[in-house]
Amino acid sequence: MRKFEYYPHMIKFFSASAIWSIANYLPIFAKSLGISDMDIGVLATLYATAMFISTYAFGRLADIIGRRKLIIFGLLLSSISFLLYAYAKDFDTLLSIRILSGIGISMQASAVVAYAHDAGHKLGKLTSFESLGVAVGSILVGIIALYFDIISIFLISAAFFLFAFLVSLRLEKVNYKKINGQMPVFPHHILKKNLPVYISFFIRHAAANSIWVFWGLYLLQLGADLFLIGLAMAVNTFTQFLVMFFVADKINVKKLVSVGTLLTAVTFFIFGISTSFWQILGAQLILGISWGFLYIGSIRWVTDDSKEKATSIGLLNSFINLAQLTGPLIATLVIGFGGYRMIMYAGAAMAFCSFIAFDILAKSR
Repeated sequence: MRKFEYYPHMIKFFSASAIWSIANYLPIFAKSLGISDMDIGVLATLYATAMFISTYAFGRLADIIGRRKLIIFGLLLSSISFLLYAYAKDFDTLLSIRILSGIGISMQASAVVAYAHDAGHKLGKLTSFESLGVAVGSILVGIIALYFDIISIFLISAAFFLFAFLVSLRLEKVNYKKINGQMPVFPHHILKKNLPVYISFFIRHAAANSIWVFWGLYLLQLGADLFLIGLAMAVNTFTQFLVMFFVADKINVKKLVSVGTLLTAVTFFIFGISTSFWQILGAQLILGISWGFLYIGSIRWVTDDSKEKATSIGLLNSFINLAQLTGPLIATLVIGFGGYRMIMYAGAAMAFCSFIAFDILAKSR
């Protein structure tokens, strides 16, 4: 077995643990700093704007200069920036730290997947470790938040990124097809080839991110505590792990994306009609299956038979971050018409539209 065989998996595991450990708690932390619901939405939108720009830029750069350097520097910057969250005092400092952490994440995210693909890894199994990391991290930080405080979550997340950085130093060089100056600044051919996935993924993910902006606050409203918020994430992501590791690499790509978008719509509708946290917990199983199908199907669609793997993934990540920009705007607009619950119904409608969009665009190919 090659020495670096499972290093990309370990990086995915620790990085995901860090990123998603804080995701559900950031709105709660922002509230504790006196930041309003409106400004929480603005914060999420500006963060997503920075991510939208940087993910494509660093994905393209990884195809030009290689993956390893970007992985190492991105993980180091992420560890430092996540530590700085503990020192946020107001909207301005939290925004600055959020953007810095977004740049660090963008620097290495596409490069890790491209590196693993170059090394011959199955992307379903690689990505399953990301979901496993979220599950483990969510349970761990849920316990920490329950017995300590939210600041401690940022410290453990910074430690996760530090572990990933130390693992990245062991990555060996792998052969990849260097693009040099052959690729245009905006590669239209990649966009055209992957348009069905990019468009449907964007609509679905905008729906999801409109929900996640106030997700922690919605669960508190339904009777959850800080530990149960982490448990809900863990149920979702552990289901993702099982689906990605054992199932997703064996199913046709188009079926994965179609079923993934449709099940997402069903799940978000259940979120809207739920009257207790425990109903939400059951729906998280369905969401885990839907995301496992959708994400692996999308990653396989954009990387199979592609020379510009990191750029294709970078564009997908840019659409993800464009959705992260759009989602908070939608949530900010919808919340005035019916509170957190109305956001769930709007998300369900959008997710169903993503299913229709993929069905139409994929048939035309």
